[in-house]
Amino acid sequence: MKQTLLAVLAASTFLSTGSLSAVSAAEIAALSKIDAVTVYPRGAEVTRVTTVSVAAGDHTLVLDNLPGEIDPQSIRVEGSAGGSVEIGSVDSRLVHVTGEAETASQRQAIEDRIENLRDEQAALERQNQNINYQRELIQDLARRPFVTGQSSDKDLRVDSAELGNLFDMVAARLQALDSRALDIGIKSRGVSEQIQDLQTELGALAPKQRTKAVVTVHLSSEAETSGTFSIKYRIHNAGWRPFYDARLNMVDAAAKPALSLVRRAEIVQNTTEDWSDVALTLSTARPVGATAAPELLSQALILADRRNAGLVGQMNMMVGKADEASESFADLKKERRLAAPSLESDAITLREAEISVAGFQALYAISGRVSVDNSGTAKKVRIAANDIDASLSAHAVPALDPNAYLTASFTFDGETPLLPGRVLLYRDNVFMGQGAMPLLSPGEKHAMGFGVDDNIKIKRTEVLSETSESGLISTDLVQENSWLIEVQNLHVQTMPVRIYDRMPYSTHEDIKISLLRGTTQPSDRNVDNKRGVLAWDYEMAKGEEQTIRFGYRVSSPKDMPIQIGMR
Repeated sequence: MKQTLLAVLAASTFLSTGSLSAVSAAEIAALSKIDAVTVYPRGAEVTRVTTVSVAAGDHTLVLDNLPGEIDPQSIRVEGSAGGSVEIGSVDSRLVHVTGEAETASQRQAIEDRIENLRDEQAALERQNQNINYQRELIQDLARRPFVTGQSSDKDLRVDSAELGNLFDMVAARLQALDSRALDIGIKSRGVSEQIQDLQTELGALAPKQRTKAVVTVHLSSEAETSGTFSIKYRIHNAGWRPFYDARLNMVDAAAKPALSLVRRAEIVQNTTEDWSDVALTLSTARPVGATAAPELLSQALILADRRNAGLVGQMNMMVGKADEASESFADLKKERRLAAPSLESDAITLREAEISVAGFQALYAISGRVSVDNSGTAKKVRIAANDIDASLSAHAVPALDPNAYLTASFTFDGETPLLPGRVLLYRDNVFMGQGAMPLLSPGEKHAMGFGVDDNIKIKRTEVLSETSESGLISTDLVQENSWLIEVQNLHVQTMPVRIYDRMPYSTHEDIKISLLRGTTQPSDRNVDNKRGVLAWDYEMAKGEEQTIRFGYRVSSPKDMPIQIGMR
């Protein structure tokens, strides 16, 4: 009967600077292969698998050459065997090793090539010396005294024809020697460059010390059998983050707009091992994050004096720390801008992940086997695609931007939450830009902008900006401002339009703010809990025009200086 083994033991860890001892008769050296990886937003859990034969008696299964950066407290061993096998304990240790044996043959080959090149360089140097010697002989011959005509020394007497031939021969020989010397110089320079490159390569292969983990599993078997063991451990230098493609298609004005949301993931790992042909799963769990809510201490306000002058600064500092904690997701929005990926073809079937919910986490099992190298290059995989019912509208803030922006609103009804990440926006297969996706739970509403809507024309004109004084006993300063906002729908269908504007709000009882008479009443006040932000909503038919009259009055004591502050 086949039995399953499970060891959930905390592995003890210590550093060893020595080399590994030879495997004894009671030790089983196991070669393991990475079979599966579960990647979290930060960190990953790696599963290695090995199959070994176990004789009757006590044995030690040695899993060598594991990465040194694994978390030893996370090591777990599981197994299944045909007979009765008991796991007694699991230990781990870190060992410092050098890569001298791994690079010895490469270093020797490079050293041999360097030696051959130096021999070639010496031969070229000797050829160059011979050329210099021949050049000196020819130049010495040319310096000998020669005369034409009658002379008592027959060795020195030459006629003019012989002298010309001699000069031609000397010039030809010197020219040939110069050409040979130039060729030898070029070859010698090339050999020197090769030697320099090989010396650089040799330096890169110098023995380097690295750390590896060795896990030993103590086994006891009643009879000879074979078993498959898996070792799981957590590693830190890895993670994944989501990103999205949002595709809005509205080519047919009469048809309902179609919004497709494609979920993708980027996986990056900088560990010391390659994940080659593994079963890859993405998890939304955060096993290395905070495990409990922080403790909130009480605060007391006391009378400020010179001894307590720093109280306000201390309170502001504490509030600032709380803000930092509450904005932990803000970094996810600070992504570098990427070029739009190529369009997907309907003729190609795209593999998607198998999505499941396990307790408080979502698991995305990527289809097929996946390879992720450890160079830090992002591996992009597709998780799923959802067709979403969306409603279109145009939103505009003419006080800041004269354009209206097409907005698609939808309710997310997926099985698992959408994590924060960047979203690449397409409208009718045209890349419009990118935005940010917040954390969305199933059933939650969200709106995304898809660029300028040229079929909504908006014009905002200032019609009043006037300052005056009022009052008999006490004088108030009065400021009145008003604008005219004209909106026109050039779409061939009815389009919902929302116009935003703002007016200041008072933080003092002596400062009075009110809308001017004749102002078009807004549909919504204090939009999104932002004081003073107003909105006007219209269902505008084809060719319809709307005019918004907006103005406000600010009254304050003349001796009270006021200013507008953004909050």
